[in-house]
Amino acid sequence: MPASAQRKLLSSCCLSEKGHHNSSLSPDSSHKGLRSKRTQPVDPEAGEGLSRSGSQKLGGPEFSFDLLPETRTIQVTIPPGPEVSVRLCHQWALECEDLSHPFDAQKIVPGSHTVDLPYEFLLPCLCIEASYLQEDTVRRKKCPFQGQPEAYGSDFWESMNFTDHSQHNQMVMAVTLRCPLKLEASLCQRRGWPTLCEDLPNAMARESEGWYVVEKVDLHPQLCFKFSFGNSSHVECPHRTFAAPSWNVSMDTQAQQVVLHFSSRTHVTFSAAWNHPGLGQDSVVPPVYSVSQTQGSTPVTLDLIVPFLRPGGCVLVWRSDVQFAWKRLLCPDVSHRRLGLLILALLAFTTLLGVVLVLTCRRPLSGPERAPPVLLLHVAESEAQRRLVGALAELLRAALGGGRDVIVDLWEGTRVARVGPLPWLWAARARVARERGTVVLLWSSAGPSPTGGPDPRAAPLRALLRAAPRPLLLLVYFSRLCAKGDIPPPLRALPRYRLLHDLPRLLRALDARASTEATTRGRFVAQPRLRGRVELCRRLELEAAKLADQG
Repeated sequence: MPASAQRKLLSSCCLSEKGHHNSSLSPDSSHKGLRSKRTQPVDPEAGEGLSRSGSQKLGGPEFSFDLLPETRTIQVTIPPGPEVSVRLCHQWALECEDLSHPFDAQKIVPGSHTVDLPYEFLLPCLCIEASYLQEDTVRRKKCPFQGQPEAYGSDFWESMNFTDHSQHNQMVMAVTLRCPLKLEASLCQRRGWPTLCEDLPNAMARESEGWYVVEKVDLHPQLCFKFSFGNSSHVECPHRTFAAPSWNVSMDTQAQQVVLHFSSRTHVTFSAAWNHPGLGQDSVVPPVYSVSQTQGSTPVTLDLIVPFLRPGGCVLVWRSDVQFAWKRLLCPDVSHRRLGLLILALLAFTTLLGVVLVLTCRRPLSGPERAPPVLLLHVAESEAQRRLVGALAELLRAALGGGRDVIVDLWEGTRVARVGPLPWLWAARARVARERGTVVLLWSSAGPSPTGGPDPRAAPLRALLRAAPRPLLLLVYFSRLCAKGDIPPPLRALPRYRLLHDLPRLLRALDARASTEATTRGRFVAQPRLRGRVELCRRLELEAAKLADQG
């Protein structure tokens, strides 16, 4: 019987659930007829009656077996008795077909011996058949792998031959099986390699005598067949990746639109729509734009214009004249538009820089920018207080660093004597205001009040309080020479610093970036070169306080 006719009997014939078959040797068999493929399922009771008949004294030989997957062999053991012929075969409806060469060997095994039979694929229809060497003896057959999951693994699919017959808009796959099984097939699509193949809805293939067909398909290397049997499946992509596609598309950007250029070997209809991140790769944003050519010469060349929807999106392109199509994602190249924006930004920056340079050049040249100065004002009456003021000025200049200038009248006595106290004070105040410096007012209880008597040394201080901008003023005092209550009400609104306890805060207010190291629990930790100046100020403060108490 032809193989095609045997496959048509699958719906009515199947393998024995018990896995045991008996067969009789055909009369016209040759000496090697022990391989006869023609087998008939025999009822076990009928087999027993046959074995008891005079013409068939011997029943089918008993044997046991072990599967050795590491060596891909089946080890068959024959019990004590006559020699036995054993072989492996694939059970079909009416016959057990030989394995392909060189796995079709039939071996003679003496009693109490073991033989290894190699197999190519572990399949559910793989059987072991044994018979005695005498003619007209009953054969014993075991098909033990029908219910084993490993029989439906990689060997199951590798044993099949897939032949692609796809053309035009039709996907066709012919499958050659080694077992009488009926597969199911559907379409799926890959997103890349080696990713899973996603099932397409309503894409079951139509099967006829081992041929699987799906109509209205845009043939593409990533549209594949998914064959399944039970819980096992296999993906077969029929189109070679190096095969020339039936159509191509390219993209240009012009102003506020995208131009798609299509070329096809057949008359087709194309569609395109925008796709944005977060909506899924196959999700489209309306509207959908289409173009088609159903007649005329081939190849077909078409252009489709798609207006820009919003930045950051890509265009989905597909054939819309078929039921199953692969959607291609094209993202427009807007780098030239970004380059234009970059050029505009550079032009604006260049213009702004030119304006700044012009304004800077128009200002009078005053040499390199100097660090903002500090003007230290005081009302020291005794020699001890003046030494303390000088020590404080030295400490501030060393702690501020960076070329900061500390202005104090004690260091400019010659100029004060030449121009007078008030002109010197106004000149120093003007410099501090011009260079955005700071005025530090050292207050003591021994000093005169701003509203006090006609002491000439207090005149510069009263003039400064009337004319100097308040944000430039900082008030400092030594705790042993002045209490908080000694500060006049008009000065209490100024930022106040108690020396030497608040020296770190004072330096931060004066922006002492380079020389102040740290502040720990409100105590100033200076560099080693400043420690001596701090100790000198502390000692001079004690001396001035003793003299003030004695006076």
